[in-house]
Amino acid sequence: MHSLRLLPFLLISLLLLPVMGCPSPDDDDSIDPPDDDDTAGESCDEDSDCRNFDDGLEICEDSVCVEGDRNNSLAEAQLLQYGSTASLVIAPAGDVDYFRFNGTEGDLLLVSTAAGDPDELDTVITYLDAQGNQIGFNDDFERVSSVPPDSRLYVGVPSTGTFYFSVQDKRSWANDPNDPPEGGSDFDFDITLAPAGAGSNVPVVTEPNDIAGEALDWTVDTYGVNYTLGGLLNEAADEDFVRVPVLAGEMLRLYGFPNTGTVARPAVTVLLADQTTPVRTYTGLGWTTESRGFVPVLEDGDYYLQIQDDNGTGGFDHWYYLHAAKNEPESGFVAEVEPNGEGEAELLDFTVGASNTTTIWGRINAPGDEDRYSFEGLSGDRVTVRFDDSGHGETTNVVASLVDSSGATLITAPWSGDPKVPALTLVTLDSTGTWEVVISEADPLVGGGGKFYVTTISVVP
Repeated sequence: MHSLRLLPFLLISLLLLPVMGCPSPDDDDSIDPPDDDDTAGESCDEDSDCRNFDDGLEICEDSVCVEGDRNNSLAEAQLLQYGSTASLVIAPAGDVDYFRFNGTEGDLLLVSTAAGDPDELDTVITYLDAQGNQIGFNDDFERVSSVPPDSRLYVGVPSTGTFYFSVQDKRSWANDPNDPPEGGSDFDFDITLAPAGAGSNVPVVTEPNDIAGEALDWTVDTYGVNYTLGGLLNEAADEDFVRVPVLAGEMLRLYGFPNTGTVARPAVTVLLADQTTPVRTYTGLGWTTESRGFVPVLEDGDYYLQIQDDNGTGGFDHWYYLHAAKNEPESGFVAEVEPNGEGEAELLDFTVGASNTTTIWGRINAPGDEDRYSFEGLSGDRVTVRFDDSGHGETTNVVASLVDSSGATLITAPWSGDPKVPALTLVTLDSTGTWEVVISEADPLVGGGGKFYVTTISVVP
């Protein structure tokens, strides 16, 4: 009798074995072990009843633990103090986390995120005012290869009060239906709110700073390292000055920060050591190659950055940030040495009767300037003068001439602008003696600190 009573239960157990106890070969990788820490779906009275609430993964909604957190709007924004870091998780998919801080007008700040697993989470930071209007944002901090897909947003505070930041996965922000947002325990991140200035590696230009003699010293000294500086154009027509020590042969690279929310349109003029001669003015500096500043350095000393608003306006909403780095001098770098005009030609270290070549960086300093390079040549020697692209978008229209010891010009030719086509090609000297290669600007009314050229002079027997 007992055996007959158990028979139905045995039959039911046998029918369930393929489903519960014996996975089929096709789906043996699809069954996960039970997650003892997952309380989603369990009943609760408050958030703390959910086992993963402290990890930012679960909250209590309608008496049930669900995936999520408590900072999903401006009203729920989590308070951040200056110099603090918070750890959170993007969960569930599409989650947007909000933070607030109390700022004082003129404060300059860096908000940065660091994903626990950058392969999973690509953050976007958005800066918002008290009404939730976007001021600025940062997606990838592309200038430094070790940072993407994390974010670094440099901003300022336009007025005293409460402001907000939000952080989300880029896929939510981009709203791409082909790449839907994700979320979960692997989407954890740290967010840090750091003030610029004292105690920070981002110096701030402070007043008084309206003349070169009051310039802030900005030491951009380690090659390949990125430096950042911030400041405010406090009032209309305000000018800030920054001094950067330089060495001949260096390439000073300048960048701007896009999407910081500033009202200013910073114009940065690079001045030579005399504090007055401009190299070039850069407006709209950014990350892209065409919006960077490339400044070849031809002398040891200091270069100055004069920063002003291109629109002539100012105020606490007129913040700016500059980014700088240097390339070290190339091996064998040679720069022209002024004065090297008529009667003061710069002697080239050439061996008479042998093959010689040298590459020189020069500058047409002022309208009508001529740079002269002399060497001892033999009748029959052949001279080639070529020019290269300086690598920073320069438009100097150079002309090359060969002048003999009597001052007579053997040949003059402009450069076409093509680095593959020399201005002078194997020109044969018709006498023995001192010869000069003379380089000038095609337009005698053109010159200045930014009129660079790169020339290679060759003499072969």
